[in-house]
Amino acid sequence: MSLAAPALRLFVWGALTAGLLGCAFGEFRPDDPMGREITLGDAHKHYTDSVRWSKFDEASGYIEPAERDAFLAQMPEPDLGRFTDWEGKPWSFDDPEIRMKAVIEVTYRAYSMANPVEFKVKERQSWSRADRANDWVVKSEFTGLDQFGGN
Repeated sequence: MSLAAPALRLFVWGALTAGLLGCAFGEFRPDDPMGREITLGDAHKHYTDSVRWSKFDEASGYIEPAERDAFLAQMPEPDLGRFTDWEGKPWSFDDPEIRMKAVIEVTYRAYSMANPVEFKVKERQSWSRADRANDWVVKSEFTGLDQFGGN
């Protein structure tokens, strides 16, 4: 038995241990050690994807509680049309150091069943969190939902 075999085993064991510890504690993020920006990005993506796929009940979980009913009432019925994609502009933070509030402008592409020509729907997403927690909620302002008809 050569000396290389124990050294190789030790190296493999060390790499596996480091990999498992990395999975247990999440990825290393030197630019945002609290993970707030990543968490906000994840919340924004999940919410916006839910709207895009017409999963409005799921998306409403991110809406300010007092505004959830109004959010659901304004969204188009599935038989009226569909969103096909979305694109967001860069974030705008009220205070880049604290990052308690952020705004992003999103443009959805959509079509109506009555007139299957693609059109755009805009949404201003105003995200906030309380007490530096990572529970982000959004106030949503849509323009262009009337193009679906029926609302």
